[in-house]
Amino acid sequence: MASMLPTLSEGFTNASLKGSYAVSCISQGGRTESAMLGVLTFDGNGRVSGTTTTNLPGAPFGNRMQIQATIEGTYVVDDNGSGYGSISSIATQSDGSRLDTSATLLITRADRLNDALIAQELSIMENAVDTRTGGLNMVSAIRRPDEGKFSLASLSGTYGGPGIGHGAPVPAAAIGVGAVNFDGRGAFTAVDVQNLPGTLFRERRNATFDTEHGEYTLEDSGMGVIIAPAGRAPLVVSRAKVVDGIKIALEYIFVTNDLHALTGNLVTTTVSKRLP
Repeated sequence: MASMLPTLSEGFTNASLKGSYAVSCISQGGRTESAMLGVLTFDGNGRVSGTTTTNLPGAPFGNRMQIQATIEGTYVVDDNGSGYGSISSIATQSDGSRLDTSATLLITRADRLNDALIAQELSIMENAVDTRTGGLNMVSAIRRPDEGKFSLASLSGTYGGPGIGHGAPVPAAAIGVGAVNFDGRGAFTAVDVQNLPGTLFRERRNATFDTEHGEYTLEDSGMGVIIAPAGRAPLVVSRAKVVDGIKIALEYIFVTNDLHALTGNLVTTTVSKRLP
């Protein structure tokens, strides 16, 4: 039977992957939960590099650890123009260990920029089981603008989004919705309404948590840290626009460092600017 890949051709090449992409992943099906945030830069000529932070189980049971890694590798976009391709990379972790990864990629959204076809979003499916968790990893990548720079001013105004607890089934599970207001100078306030287990089996209750004095950092890469009385959470800006030379965050993703104190969930949240 003939391959249908030629019917998908829209002229994608290695040059279609170029620029800075925010990446995120929540492992699926493993013996324990993990989540990753980071930034990958594709050079348009088959090379990829970047940095990641992965939330993994620590010791003793219930503790978590944050593993930073630098990424170096190569990629190929198939010459049939379909948008499929492959990535081979080496992650050098903060403890000095190395993790070799191979993955299948698919460009899922693209735009024409200066007559060039540039991928704006792609999915990266790691081929092997993650030996650290026993899970499968599907990485989502979203391109950010080339122009401008990230700074504290990139986060300004009100943002909102859902928080999802991973790893504990009902009734011991948590979800929530939260809104946060950034001042553009490193401080924020927030209100988080969480759906939590009640006193009786299957009973639920809503609890509201206010953050009066929170802080945040943001690096040139678009990665930063949320700092609140309840704990810390690394973040990556996943969508942005440029205004007066500043990349204004339209969306960011964060993963809490620690498991939810009441349910043991690993919590991830995607947050959008309300008035972009």
